[in-house]
Amino acid sequence: MSEEHAKAVEPLIRDVQERIRKLAAEDPAGKLILTIHQPPWTTPREVALVRAALETHSRHLDELDRSLRALAKAAE
Repeated sequence: MSEEHAKAVEPLIRDVQERIRKLAAEDPAGKLILTIHQPPWTTPREVALVRAALETHSRHLDELDRSLRALAKAAE
C-alpha cells in the first residue's frame, strides 16, 4: 500500500479505535446492569425486548471482532 493509501485509511482505523475506547470507558452496559437491579425495573415483556436487543448487540460485536481481525490479517 502506498503512503497515500495508508493516509486515506489510517483516520478511519483510528476512528474505530477511539469509538471502541470511548464506548468501553463510558460503560453503558455497566450502567444497564446497575439499572436492572433497581426495583421495579421492568415487565416480563420488556425483559424479552431487552434480551432480544442484547443478543443482537452480541452478534454485532462478534461480527465486528471477526471483521477487524480479518482486515488486520489481510493487510499483513
